Amino acid sequence: MTVTTTLLSSNATALGTGADEFGELQDASHLLGCTEDLRAHMAKEGYLLLRGFFDRDVVLAAREEILFKFAVVGEIDSIGHPLMDGIVSSQTYIDQVNLLAFTESLRRGLAYSNVVESPKLLAFFNDFLGGPARSFDFRWPRFMRPGEATGIHCDGPYITRGTRNVWSAWIPLGDVPLSNGPIMVLERSHLHEQLRNTYGKRDADREKMGWLSDDPVGLRERLGGRWLSTDFEAGDVLLFGPDLVHASLDNNSVDGRCRLSSDTRYQLASDPLDDRYNGDDTSNPHGGAPRVFLPGKAPGNNEDFQDEWKPVDERGRLLRTNGPTTE
Repeated sequence: MTVTTTLLSSNATALGTGADEFGELQDASHLLGCTEDLRAHMAKEGYLLLRGFFDRDVVLAAREEILFKFAVVGEIDSIGHPLMDGIVSSQTYIDQVNLLAFTESLRRGLAYSNVVESPKLLAFFNDFLGGPARSFDFRWPRFMRPGEATGIHCDGPYITRGTRNVWSAWIPLGDVPLSNGPIMVLERSHLHEQLRNTYGKRDADREKMGWLSDDPVGLRERLGGRWLSTDFEAGDVLLFGPDLVHASLDNNSVDGRCRLSSDTRYQLASDPLDDRYNGDDTSNPHGGAPRVFLPGKAPGNNEDFQDEWKPVDERGRLLRTNGPTTE
């Protein structure tokens, strides 16, 4: 598959598309069945792209389940367009519903669970980690509207309070071409020793830290490597560890198509758990006033998770002053 390098940007910054600036993620599907080769590839490149890992129909069922719920609250235009196209609506009612219940229903949907808790994925991690694996109780289904992006970061400061032997699975819930704002990773950034020993050892909650950078071009020039991404298809999965720098491309869809994907985390069941995302109450893992996971750009640099966690009132309704960008 050839990368199309037109109109690529991230966090409202145009990306260079020269051979030393932007490249294609390597498919590691041919390594399935050879655990040592998979581990070696992960150690070298920092990620595993597994094409067609999931049954496409199973993934599309999760897409339909989640988009239907977003259509109910007016975020998706299912009147003028097919539901599965995920076209953003010009009028939303999301601030009129109980978002505590709504977001929980997104995370606990049966079709979505069939993807992120699939026996095949758990069996993969059993082999890759060398023992019984489990996922985090909390899940991050991510709905990205046109014009939005995820900031530049590593997962370490956010998910490693239990163990650093924790792995992320980025799953496109539908086809996600470059124009739709998929994930991008900074080539071999997981090997940058200074970054691992400084930023990588921080705790985002305790230090109220923001994104690693808001300048993808400047960061690439400073750390080296290229930004890597690809046109993803339903059934693909991208796996990576806590030290890989990543973000997303901007969703530059010209037809208003929202990007739907999932972030889930996996570790050895015998390792300590990060109690923010595991246990009986994971609905507000960062504490403070009630908030819900509802990605959308907010004022600031995410130093209090405001890009992804939105405040709600006592009835679970969105406080619009810090709500997601829906225009």
